[in-house]
Amino acid sequence: MAKENNIIGKRIEMLRKRKKLSREKLGAIIGIAGNSVYRIEAGFNLPSSEVVIQLSKFFDVPADYILGIDKYSEKESENNFNMKKIPVYEKVAAGLSGVAEPIDYPIDEIYIPLGSRGEFAVEVVGDSMEPEIKEGDYVIVDTNAYIESGNRVVALINDGADALVKVYRKTMDGPAMLYSLNQKYDPIILTDDLKWEIVGKVVSLYRRYG
Repeated sequence: MAKENNIIGKRIEMLRKRKKLSREKLGAIIGIAGNSVYRIEAGFNLPSSEVVIQLSKFFDVPADYILGIDKYSEKESENNFNMKKIPVYEKVAAGLSGVAEPIDYPIDEIYIPLGSRGEFAVEVVGDSMEPEIKEGDYVIVDTNAYIESGNRVVALINDGADALVKVYRKTMDGPAMLYSLNQKYDPIILTDDLKWEIVGKVVSLYRRYG
């Protein structure tokens, strides 16, 4: 029977999908069968220490991250009364109510100080917000915050097909725009045909490693 709290399997699956690998291909790389990768990702089996080492080397992440014992989770018991747990999602989409809601199951869970703002986090993909926000970082999102020009936000464009972490800009007379901190990327002008929406304000950053 699969485990409900399958953090190891979910992290391995997320890393595999990020590299666009099938289970069979990943299994061939690390020396196990594709069905064994499936059983680990689904939570039926735990990876051996040898498999964890091979995964850590291949994906270039610490073994502790794969095992779910990063700096927050390993202190979970002692900080239980001072921290709150929030889910991490790969993407978000606009809900029927007009409020942005996460889709798919969480890829991770993190702990943030009790009483701090933020309902969930989103993983950053790409380098458009470097050097401040790096690929693989988790941005913590407050969907109830008032959005002002200059805020870092999570925004949806193309009717929810794309979720972006950007700087929101709005002047008195001009259109709203989304800016990247990396200057090699052009601003995005938020016209009606983009069917855009601001999900929420980025209120904090969680860096897993590096």
